[in-house]
Amino acid sequence: MKTIKFLIATISLFNLTANAQITKGNWMVGGSGSFSYAKTKPKNSNSSGTNINYTDSGTYSITLEPNIGYFIKDKLAVGLKLNLLNSFTEFNSLNLNDSYVSISPNFRYYFLNVDKVYNVFVEPSFNYYTNNSLGNASGFGLKTGLAVFLNSSVALEPSLNYVYNESSEFKRNNIFLGIGIQVHLEKE
Repeated sequence: MKTIKFLIATISLFNLTANAQITKGNWMVGGSGSFSYAKTKPKNSNSSGTNINYTDSGTYSITLEPNIGYFIKDKLAVGLKLNLLNSFTEFNSLNLNDSYVSISPNFRYYFLNVDKVYNVFVEPSFNYYTNNSLGNASGFGLKTGLAVFLNSSVALEPSLNYVYNESSEFKRNNIFLGIGIQVHLEKE
């Protein structure tokens, strides 16, 4: 019972001191990181159901996503994020290391009132990149999460992410958890 009272008191204290800066004219700078596993399947196969050139593969990835955004209205930011990915793929009996960098335009919408200590957000994005093992690929991403404001400017953000990418050879679906930090810069 004492623990519950302590948590309620702590949350109440944050409610008195935190005021999220998710209003028009403010900037958001930060990033997130994640570890994921993706299963890649060939798109084209012969009559027996196997692809002549490619087989299924599994990829372990570490991703860093620094980002910047500008609030065009209260609770709605548009921005860019840089995707820095390093992956290790088990492909047939080979092990391949790969990395790529891409820029993804996105927007982010916060659902709750701007004065909340926590807020739920959704962030769709478009992805395009060129990479040696996949060729040109494009797709989309969808991130949803909870922004927990530690003070009036800094938020800790656990998130659930979905990324779909497709090239002429592959389709890749990836679902993963991420953690990020955002700094909200107040307009003067």
